[in-house]
Amino acid sequence: MLPPRGVLLRAFSPCASPLMISDPHGAGRALAVTGGSTAFAAVVTLPPQPEFWDAGEAMLAAAPLCTLAAMFSLVFAAWSVFGSELHPITAKARGIEPPPAHAFGVLGLSGALLGTAAIAFGWYPLPVAVTPVELAHCVVPFALWCVDVRLLRWLNPHVDWPEEALSLPANYGEEHSSLVGAALAFIGVLWFEVYVQQLVASPLTESGWPLIGSAALIALNAGFVNHALANGLQNGILCTEFYWTVSLMFGLSNSVLPVGIYHHLMYSMPTFVRSYDEAVQSAPRSDLHAVRLHVALAAWHLAVFSALSLVVPRAMELQPASASLSFSFSPSAMFGLFGVGLIGTAVVGAIPTWIEDAKIKTE
Repeated sequence: MLPPRGVLLRAFSPCASPLMISDPHGAGRALAVTGGSTAFAAVVTLPPQPEFWDAGEAMLAAAPLCTLAAMFSLVFAAWSVFGSELHPITAKARGIEPPPAHAFGVLGLSGALLGTAAIAFGWYPLPVAVTPVELAHCVVPFALWCVDVRLLRWLNPHVDWPEEALSLPANYGEEHSSLVGAALAFIGVLWFEVYVQQLVASPLTESGWPLIGSAALIALNAGFVNHALANGLQNGILCTEFYWTVSLMFGLSNSVLPVGIYHHLMYSMPTFVRSYDEAVQSAPRSDLHAVRLHVALAAWHLAVFSALSLVVPRAMELQPASASLSFSFSPSAMFGLFGVGLIGTAVVGAIPTWIEDAKIKTE
């Protein structure tokens, strides 16, 4: 005797797969984006660009690997004391009081301080060219933001998305009430991206690592592991794709400026985050739904940046490390010294709170 027709339909429907756990229509769309983007990159854009995939001359690259290990150790130590806490942006989107997020604070402040110190004391120059080509590269994060928010709406048809969620001016205006605050927020993430891109991505590339390899390592460490420890599994899933994307973006230009702009825009979208969070949390298996969404975005971004790399010139050459530490009055060093002072002051101000809350946690 055959089982009921409904059982057969459920067994062979697209939703039966663990990776297609929301509505069938959204699952099929994500599969189409992932498959189409991957096929396009593999067949059209990647074969003529071995710098993306050829690992034939890659070396261990001790300095960036040690930097990643040191940052993981700091985050792990903070997590072991404070645990994982909801990301402040997610908490705000849900209308609840943001938690202290101490592990996230340790991650953000430590990365930014390391990036600024490297610039201030001559380990690396600031990877900014201030040229027309670089300014043209700065259009990319704005365009990508506009496409991605619409793609995510299309991938989540089970949620109603208000038009203001897809408006960059509406999102930005809600997040930033003053130009000074917006400028400081941008500079802060720019310093953090100096740590990620100049201290990790750039030396990996100089050591022969293919772009896909270095982007994947940064996505796994800076994205998934560190952010999952600090802010939970779903934030780790989201940040895996985010750091994959910014690493590909840096590989396109070798400039930290467009990467900093993109990072800043991701922190300036509260209206969109409310709809995105509703879409993920309303899925039957929210973690797997987030995986499906961000795998699709990661594949799409690989197709986009590998295609752009065929036609868009780089903004500048990679900036190698200096043979020794030094100090100068160059604009790069002064910008780094300003960051050391600002971020260092924030760290000094946060330490008493970290110590006090650590005592409470361990009592």
